[in-house]
Amino acid sequence: MERKNDSNMAETEEELTPLAKQTSRQKSGKKISVLWLRWKRRGMVEIMSGHRRWTLTNCVRIGLEKALADRTHVKPIEELTKDDYEDIRCKRHTETIDKKSQQSFEFATYAGEVFATLRNIINISEDEYLNSVTPMANRRYLEFISNSKSGQDFFLTPDKRFMIKTQTKKETYFFLEHLRTYVEHFKKYPHTLMVKFLGLHNIKLKGKKRLYFIVMQSIFYPDERIRERYDIKACQASRYVLPEKDGSQIITVLKDNNFGDNKINLGSNRAWFLQQVQADTELLEELGVLDYSLLVGITELHSDEKNSQDLASLVQRVTKSLHHGSPEKSANNPKSAGSTLHEEISHSAATLPVNGVMGSLPGMVDSVDEPPPDPNAGTERETDPGAKNNMIPNIPGLNRRLLPNTPNSLHIVDGEEYRYFLGIIDFFVTYGLKKKLENLWKKIRFPGQSFSTVPPEEYAERFRKYMAEHSE
Repeated sequence: MERKNDSNMAETEEELTPLAKQTSRQKSGKKISVLWLRWKRRGMVEIMSGHRRWTLTNCVRIGLEKALADRTHVKPIEELTKDDYEDIRCKRHTETIDKKSQQSFEFATYAGEVFATLRNIINISEDEYLNSVTPMANRRYLEFISNSKSGQDFFLTPDKRFMIKTQTKKETYFFLEHLRTYVEHFKKYPHTLMVKFLGLHNIKLKGKKRLYFIVMQSIFYPDERIRERYDIKACQASRYVLPEKDGSQIITVLKDNNFGDNKINLGSNRAWFLQQVQADTELLEELGVLDYSLLVGITELHSDEKNSQDLASLVQRVTKSLHHGSPEKSANNPKSAGSTLHEEISHSAATLPVNGVMGSLPGMVDSVDEPPPDPNAGTERETDPGAKNNMIPNIPGLNRRLLPNTPNSLHIVDGEEYRYFLGIIDFFVTYGLKKKLENLWKKIRFPGQSFSTVPPEEYAERFRKYMAEHSE
């Protein structure tokens, strides 16, 4: 009798086996998908119902969507007017959030035409931007979990391509005051290291304080392969972070003292890098700001990403380099010089460098290990690699480099063995009375150590020196 029952159970098991296998595969597949998603979003928290910023981010999404939806025309950079820079458009909305309650809020957009132009010249279409920053209901913003002590909120779009950061009213209006200068710098140096700001807004929820926020291109995009992240200010005091334990969900952004004597190994791209640091910090010095950082992300290059020497790839990269971040390319002037470039490159393909700075095409600097000497200077050069005169006061216009075939290529620089994600951020702090008093206190608090609160000219010079000494 027992044997019969065993047989019947076996038959039943056998009959259910195909269905059981299918169910098992589905469960296994879902588990793998969840684990993959968690790995991809390591250090992120999906903002869902119940999150402290759920209502805010929903209102931000709605406000952005309505502000961007009607835009059908993008001005060339040369046509931007004083009114465009000073334009503020504010709308009042009442929306149902989470199918439960209505939320009233005001949403303002600053200099919308200007930021649309900036998005266009770095090849981000309005539809592309709209789809990313205004995700559908099943694609939520991500809160970025970091060790930052700025006190501001950081949100990423679901594809992690753009970052939304809250900021103070003072920072907002300081940037608006100098927005034209920022745009003109971008026009002169299309491959600038300065972070790409793509939108500036404020939002006022009923019963809440007004919040100001900026939308920027994420420097660490795409981030799946980044193994180390650093925030470099070129000083010592309070510039060490205890690394997180293995398995931690917090993305640790390390600092100067963690970086130590390591170097950014850029190879032939070093000349471009130092010249662009010079150009960018001269602007920041002129604006009277300090406390900015160079973000550095590091990942190893794959073998197929090294020394890609085929002509088709070279043509594509040069075309991209001459037009990516180029004010000449606009919605009203999409003409490309690709065919002319193809003829030029084909004629002299053997002489073109692959991973370095392009020296044989207009607007690009020579591919050398060190910046060329200033032709107006004396015959002898200073031996200090960080000295300002050694960094070329007279930088060639544009200072373009050969961009990699990657997303976010304006912030990605390939060395010989590593790929670097590089960008200058947080340049809204001015050297006012508060910072001057902080400077006096830190001199007492950190004797013999360098610290961040110093006059802008000293900060910029020290920043340039650090980059020269920590790159090769």
